[in-house]
Amino acid sequence: MTAERKKTRIAGLHTDNSKPVAGEEITIAGYLQFYDKKAKRWEPLRAWVKLYIDGIEVDRTATKPNGSFEFRYSSNITGRKKVEVRFAGDERFKPCKKEISIEVITQEKRERTERLAKLALLILFILIVIVFVLSMVIPKV
Repeated sequence: MTAERKKTRIAGLHTDNSKPVAGEEITIAGYLQFYDKKAKRWEPLRAWVKLYIDGIEVDRTATKPNGSFEFRYSSNITGRKKVEVRFAGDERFKPCKKEISIEVITQEKRERTERLAKLALLILFILIVIVFVLSMVIPKV
């Protein structure tokens, strides 16, 4: 009789920038873990994980002793991309996968977004100043 394979998961999958400019390198990172039924907690797993972008394998790496992994990725093609990390599993551990999405944008779109953010902050600051000044000027009842 073979032992039951342990449940696994990709935890904390994230990027350092979900809207990179075309050609800009980003980091995709997370943790591979397995569930230890005796300890009743998730533990790090050392194994190979693969990075897929829009269903195409683009890289693979071994996890560190703490289960962490990291990929570097860049694309010159703009648009939304499905980022997926997969663990194939083996005789001891079940396979798992996790996905997130990123949007590769143009430099012009980044600059436009930054201008809008700065304008929104400026408007917010002005409103705070106006409320503060009015609270000082208007007599309290």
